Amino acid sequence: MKNLKLITVALLLLSASFFGAAFAAENEALSMEPREKVLKMDPRNLGITREKLKHPVWGILMETGFTDGAFSLIALADGTTSLAFSNGGGIIGGGEHQNVRNASGYLLSGAQYFYQDAIPATRFPLPAKGEVKFHLLSFDGVKEYTTLEKDLVNRRGRLSNLFFAAHDVIEELRKIEEE
Repeated sequence: MKNLKLITVALLLLSASFFGAAFAAENEALSMEPREKVLKMDPRNLGITREKLKHPVWGILMETGFTDGAFSLIALADGTTSLAFSNGGGIIGGGEHQNVRNASGYLLSGAQYFYQDAIPATRFPLPAKGEVKFHLLSFDGVKEYTTLEKDLVNRRGRLSNLFFAAHDVIEELRKIEEE
């Protein structure tokens, strides 16, 4: 009888582990869906055109790697602003709030200064732990920078001001989430 109980407990733990992993994988896929969409998006589908914008960068995706994944901040010229975590969850619809729109607009205006020197990209792996990737979404494709978070935090990176502007957007998103 004791062996039967052990087998039953083992089977329950195994099935919980299996279904938990399946749920986590599904949750991860859902949370990263906005990231995948924005990297392949045609800005004209949002009404964003060269004639209306007058700047090459119509969106930015800043990603920071951490131990168990990454987070992705999305800010687009139409005001769309979201924050997604690769291990699940996030905040969408931030652009409906003026404080978020203002912070996102400031971030996008700053991104214009780094566009010319960014490297064209066609593959978009998540950043490693301690890395930050800036994907500049332009009418001519995606360009990117990859750098170390510690350099940005310590203001040693060329993109430190852009990094802090992105974190201002995150702070505004956090404020609306608390409301």
